[in-house]
Amino acid sequence: MMKLLISSALFMCLLSGCINRQATFNVTTKNFPRNSVISIYSPENGVTYLVENITNKKQTFKVNFKKKGYVALKVSIGPTDREFWFYINSGTFEAVLNANDDKVYPFVTAPNEETEQFRAFYKLKRLMGKKVMDSVSSATLALDKSTSANVEQRARNLDFWMEKRSSNELNMIETFAKKYPSSLHTLFLLDQLGQIDTNTGRYVAIFNSLDKTVKESEAGKNFVEQVTRKTRMMAGNIMPEIEGQNPQGANFEKKILKKVNLVIVWTSYNTKIRENTKLLTDMYKSFEGKDVEFIGISLDKRKDWWLNVIADDKLSWPQYSDLKGAKSPNAKNLSDYNIPYFFIIDKNAKILMNNDLRPEFIRQEIEKRL
Repeated sequence: MMKLLISSALFMCLLSGCINRQATFNVTTKNFPRNSVISIYSPENGVTYLVENITNKKQTFKVNFKKKGYVALKVSIGPTDREFWFYINSGTFEAVLNANDDKVYPFVTAPNEETEQFRAFYKLKRLMGKKVMDSVSSATLALDKSTSANVEQRARNLDFWMEKRSSNELNMIETFAKKYPSSLHTLFLLDQLGQIDTNTGRYVAIFNSLDKTVKESEAGKNFVEQVTRKTRMMAGNIMPEIEGQNPQGANFEKKILKKVNLVIVWTSYNTKIRENTKLLTDMYKSFEGKDVEFIGISLDKRKDWWLNVIADDKLSWPQYSDLKGAKSPNAKNLSDYNIPYFFIIDKNAKILMNNDLRPEFIRQEIEKRL
């Protein structure tokens, strides 16, 4: 009977994935100051697999993990971090880290093709990024040594090179995608870059250049869904339908819209939105008699919480909610699950402004459109 129980437990453990995989890392480190740290973590599940001090000699680490996938090797020297992506599965990784050279990809050999492709990406990154990164470093150093007479000009110069760096990183991914059209790394790298809001067109063009197998993968389908959410809320498009009712039980109707309308996606328990309540209520009063409306879209689940905050904070503009929380279509379609979230529409529900609209800039954006 005991053997049967053990066998059953082992079988259930296999099904649930509780048996760990293991990878070995042989890491040679050079020129690191005291208290430097090496770590390995997953951006996909937030798990940190390893944290160790660097000792400037060959070190061997064993890492246990349950699921193969993308991970980062992070090196911390004081307040400065550098990260390198790779793909983890069982096997042995050989790496060389040099504190005096932060641009060389550390993995000399790896037990999988996915990490070999990352090696190609980082080689490309080093070649394409040298001029820009050198300029960023020079501009940063110049700003650190600036005076009151030249600080503004040097700050603008650093902003210029930071924007060039951001654009150049997208160029690197585009070049990698052309060389490796069947690699899923392109979708991962685009996601980590996080420029889909400002470079949607280029993201789509890069995606369309990939092989059919990548497009039809789970990552490819997730990418399409993400782009769909982003593009439906681009300026010039018609806002998706608002689901739910107001506190009196009436559905949203476009007839309440005025020339300029601020849509506020919020929840009763979000502290950021409530910190801005006075700013918003004062602003709403100042637009009284003008062709302006505010519309609140709550992602709450508790009706009593929603109604209590409306009453306590004296929110006098129209409010709607379907009380489905994060499962609400409003969460996916209107704010891409971000709260608080602000955007501006016209009387026909056409989106006028939807680009990192922050509370302190709302008034000027509304007045500009009046």
